[in-house]
Amino acid sequence: MAHAIPEIKAMEMQNIKLPQMVQLPNGVPLYMINEGVHEVVRLDLLFRGGYAVQSKPLQALFTNRMLREGSAALGAAAVSRKLDSCGAWIETYSSQNCNHITLYTLRKHLPELLKMLAEIVKNPAFSQKNLDVVRRANKSHFLVNSRKVDVVAQRHFEKALWGSGHKFGRLLRAEDYDALTPELLREYYENIYGSPNCTIFLSGKFDDAVVEKLSSCFGDEQWGASSKVEIADLPPLSDVRGRVNAAVDDTMQSGIKIGTMVVDSSHPDFYTLKYLSVLLGGFFGSRLMTNVRERNGYTYHIEADLSAFGKRNAFTVTSECANEYVQPLIDEVYNELRRLHTEPVSAEEMEKLRNCTLGELCREYEGVLAKADVFINTWLSGESFDGVNSYLDVVRTASADDFMCLACKYLLPENLIEVVAGV
Repeated sequence: MAHAIPEIKAMEMQNIKLPQMVQLPNGVPLYMINEGVHEVVRLDLLFRGGYAVQSKPLQALFTNRMLREGSAALGAAAVSRKLDSCGAWIETYSSQNCNHITLYTLRKHLPELLKMLAEIVKNPAFSQKNLDVVRRANKSHFLVNSRKVDVVAQRHFEKALWGSGHKFGRLLRAEDYDALTPELLREYYENIYGSPNCTIFLSGKFDDAVVEKLSSCFGDEQWGASSKVEIADLPPLSDVRGRVNAAVDDTMQSGIKIGTMVVDSSHPDFYTLKYLSVLLGGFFGSRLMTNVRERNGYTYHIEADLSAFGKRNAFTVTSECANEYVQPLIDEVYNELRRLHTEPVSAEEMEKLRNCTLGELCREYEGVLAKADVFINTWLSGESFDGVNSYLDVVRTASADDFMCLACKYLLPENLIEVVAGV
């Protein structure tokens, strides 16, 4: 007996549940994503500041990184042993406007690790000995990366995007690492790290006892820096357009970065422009992958994206290829941009894009720890968490006319920076 063929249905996705926000007694905002079936918790301490308020290169990055090296009462070795015994780890990261400290652990270990985390965040040692070790390792990593064409392309793209005289556009030098001192790190720490500049995200499976312990460590009383840091708006100072060459000797291939500053995250066009970048180079069946990789074989990978720089965003196309394919690859990027200006996207391609995007978002929002990244990035952009669902609405409703209009408005080849790092 013949079996009926199952009905094919369009991809659907429900709106995302937003984090619950409470304010701790000392005024620190706590955002909670209490979901999941596994006994895993992620805790993010976010401190306003970042590179925007540092007085010297690397000051923010190293101040934040050195918190992992312990306090006078709890040394680096003791911190490492404690984390190892609990199967936990701490990550630190600094961005333009924020310093991040992230703890991953099993829920049962969180109370004892919160006490340790409070100690190293509130009473860091900044010892010269530990700084020398961390600085040496990071400087070595910097020098190795300075031979990688993708890293060099990114650095020179940011320089061209912001301007060489801009705080965000200055190229790092090896001697910047040598100039770091414990005093310089403590100066930054005392201005930034404290309850007035702290925001907390707690994600995973937890109960009220965990929240109470967290509040006792970071939320019951004022601590650290006494005032909220003011972050000035720092608009780009660059008017660079066209080709920028960055030499990297003895390389078989080149790194390519093409793009321009576009709209802030609060702009009405932001989410549609983000969706348009997916069509161009945001999934395996995108136009750039189909043309540049599959049809022409110029590269293994090429992608288009909106890259966040605080509240600002840059449209970028990123790739690497053999030196002889650099110009043909760049030509095809511009050909695809011109197609967006002149040819409406077909209904079939719009449907494929919508299904692929919704499928990827389902995967992205499936795990609570990954979902935390989405909401933290939204918070960093200064936007409401409702923006996560606003993007879903755009994916469901954007039209070919919307794409053509935005491509003609923002993605003009004559306005793009074109960085080639290699030979």
